Amino acid sequence: MLFRSFSLIPASLISLLIATVPAHATATPPGFGALATIANVRVSQDTYLAHSEPAIAENPRNSNNLIAGSKMFTNPAKYEFKIGTYYSLNGGKTWRDDGFLPGFDAYNQTSDISIAFDAKGRAYACVLAYNSQSQASGVFVSVSSDLGKTWGQPHAVFLDTTGATFIDKPWITVDRSTSAYRGNVYVAWNLDDNSSSNQDPDASGIGARTVSPTAASSPDVATTIQTGLSVAHSSDGALSWSAPVTLVPFDAFSQRFALGAIPQVDPKGGLHVAYLKWDETATGTTNSLEMRSSTDGGVTFSKAQSIVPLVNNLPNLLKSGTFRNLSLPTFAVSPKDGSMAVAWADMRNGDADILLSRSSNGSSWSKPYRVNHDALGNGKDQFQPELAVAPNGTYTCAWFDRRHDPNNRLINEEIAQSSDGARTFGHNFAVTKKMWDPAIDAPHPEGDPKVTFIGDYQALAVDNHTVHPLWNDTQNGSTQEIRTAVISVRMFDRRR
Repeated sequence: MLFRSFSLIPASLISLLIATVPAHATATPPGFGALATIANVRVSQDTYLAHSEPAIAENPRNSNNLIAGSKMFTNPAKYEFKIGTYYSLNGGKTWRDDGFLPGFDAYNQTSDISIAFDAKGRAYACVLAYNSQSQASGVFVSVSSDLGKTWGQPHAVFLDTTGATFIDKPWITVDRSTSAYRGNVYVAWNLDDNSSSNQDPDASGIGARTVSPTAASSPDVATTIQTGLSVAHSSDGALSWSAPVTLVPFDAFSQRFALGAIPQVDPKGGLHVAYLKWDETATGTTNSLEMRSSTDGGVTFSKAQSIVPLVNNLPNLLKSGTFRNLSLPTFAVSPKDGSMAVAWADMRNGDADILLSRSSNGSSWSKPYRVNHDALGNGKDQFQPELAVAPNGTYTCAWFDRRHDPNNRLINEEIAQSSDGARTFGHNFAVTKKMWDPAIDAPHPEGDPKVTFIGDYQALAVDNHTVHPLWNDTQNGSTQEIRTAVISVRMFDRRR
């Protein structure tokens, strides 16, 4: 994500924890070698200096075709990057690099890629774009009809050229059901006030303005700009877009905020958007997870449904590390039966755990439970989860994990699977060949080496036979690169 100064964030929203980093753990923990049995495939083969926040999707018409994307840093120390893409034609065994997404010459930064396929195998890549000089900010969708080999010119979902607002964390999905809304493309995003009162912990005052967004107008927007968590839809393959629907309104002085909206479609064509919300009061801040749903193709939405009434957010910096964190949710809806699951990183047990709540239909949600199976309260952190569900209803969860390092600093990609509709998850095992150091080649989102960046989320694609986690790491000892693994579901069966 784009990131701006933490000096603008109210102290009650995020506590900063800057800890002295302990000495690098050089010994491999007992038994760790037995876990590292999965081949890791390097996806990023370019010359860019760092990579993070990857996205991946599998073509429903061709399981050998996978498309991925990530940030590609040209200058990590100055936090300069753009979005590029990759594609595979052999099921993720090897990858080809497409370079930067085309059509963004007018914007010096593109960020926050998400990728989705429609039922016909056409791919959609959604990004935000920002011009630091004009402060124009927008969310765009590019389309590929040739397996991700080439991309067309981007289509604007929303564009504000006034500088009064700022786009953050857009996310895309496509309706692949047999409903009347089959083929609809949906994008959810944050439309933030671009002022010093901005509540977004993943935002700052790049060229902060004092213009009120509710009073500003744009030649690219038909009406006045209402800031808030927004959703738009397209029924013509991303060529044109509806006006945004605001799910959670906020403005420059709002004490209510939301972030991390993820749209998903159920088997009947219902659209569901899950997000992290917080309400700031005189007694403190309450963080929660909510969902709003639409049964008419994204035109109108239900009232907010509570998923989890209390989320214990991660501190901005975990112990024994300098990389920043957010408790952003990951959300998946089963194409088999419409069941749903939301996972997030939570500190309620004294260290960061992956918690999950599930629902049969979105109307009521289970009590949260831990997906990671290490000892409760052992001081080891799990964070940045990613959920995906296969056509047969099997859920998979992947996340970053520090349990294998005695000093709780080095990281593995960990994974687990559920065969009972996300009611329970089986054995956790490491995907990465070896632990990696998050301090190596880490970009500086604030221009200060005390706060570094490994991304806010990772990625995961699944089908009935294979799982494809996608993450960034420094296993080569020098640079942040994007890697994946091709994991047969039989491996999960052997480890349950």
